[in-house]
Amino acid sequence: MSQQLPTVALVPAGGTIGARGRDRLDLAFYGELDRQHAVEELLGLIPEVGQVARVRPVPFTGAPSHGLQVDDVVRLGRLVADLVADPAVDGVVVTHGTNTLEETAFVLALVLSSATPVVVTGSMRPASGLSSDSPLNLLNAIRLAAAPVAAGRGVLVLLDDTVHAARDVTKASTARLNAFRGGELGPLGFVEPDGAIVFSHRREPWPAEGAFPVGGLGELPRVDVVVSYLGADGALIDASVRAGAAGIVSAGTGAGFPTPAEQAALEAAADGGVVVCQASRTGSGRVSVRPTSVARGIVSAGNLPPVKARLLLLLALTRTRDPHRVAEFFLDA
Repeated sequence: MSQQLPTVALVPAGGTIGARGRDRLDLAFYGELDRQHAVEELLGLIPEVGQVARVRPVPFTGAPSHGLQVDDVVRLGRLVADLVADPAVDGVVVTHGTNTLEETAFVLALVLSSATPVVVTGSMRPASGLSSDSPLNLLNAIRLAAAPVAAGRGVLVLLDDTVHAARDVTKASTARLNAFRGGELGPLGFVEPDGAIVFSHRREPWPAEGAFPVGGLGELPRVDVVVSYLGADGALIDASVRAGAAGIVSAGTGAGFPTPAEQAALEAAADGGVVVCQASRTGSGRVSVRPTSVARGIVSAGNLPPVKARLLLLLALTRTRDPHRVAEFFLDA
């Protein structure tokens, strides 16, 4: 029977899902110990996985998710690209810390174009904790990666029985089990209690998906995010320019409004060749930018949150510094 099971590659990139705390009630400060279950130990917590797939652990040396650099995520992308190119691999699961899980999943969606399912998962409670969500999240992620119905849907994120698109998912709570949300359109689907996978709606492709093959990426430019607030001046924007930023994402108030002082600094940065992307700090909704602004070097983030707009802008700038061409990658965003 095992010979008929699909093969799922498992890439452990750290995080709460494999963490070991002081005891079962250590649900908050386990990270201070920096102790992780080996991947074999983690799989040993869910022997039922043997009924779902043959799991092939693939080593990856990373860092705590809040300590990762974009170069680390690109390195992970190269590893996953090699795995999905292997005809013996039917799906890939990446375990990851939840602090920056949404950003890593988004980068993977930008640099991978294979139809092979790639699922990023994590947990909100450590593997050693009472009522941990770690074992079931991992099992369900393997189920999802092994499912033919997941093929061709891009990079997926699975936590709390819920399937999200990497493009839309965000972490919306610090510690709740249902911390991950699917944006304005909601989740793509669910893994049901009996293991069935049900997608609630179709996932349409978007222009930037897979547009930056990981094998062709070289040195990445600096792109900063500047968050607007009442009375903010242009000091942080000016500092970003002095630091050599090729792009700046402005997380403006409301529908994407920086303060007048920030606006002046952003326009000066754009006049100097920095590509500016206007986003909103609100967490949802679309930002509209006048065509005259694009001519000055300011593009719209659409409905992408600032941290994801930064990653897309960063990769777009490896292709072009022309704001009009950069704006094309943000279409349908």
